[in-house]
Amino acid sequence: MAVPYACPICKANRTHFELIHKIAREIHKDPSTGETVYLAPELETLSRGGRPETDVRCLHCGYTGSERLFIRAALR
Repeated sequence: MAVPYACPICKANRTHFELIHKIAREIHKDPSTGETVYLAPELETLSRGGRPETDVRCLHCGYTGSERLFIRAALR
């Protein structure tokens, strides 16, 4: 389902955005040297409520925030 976006800061942009999907990789570091001692082989997509955790960046003013902020701004 398509939803509109609007930048909650500059309010001028309703068309040009970047989607940022958050991924994570587990690492363990040596506390004294800072050297990585374990690096998980897999990347994991972070999710919130069963949906991928996504941020949006306004390509007009550069503001980055939660996708729901951009959706709420468009619905006002």
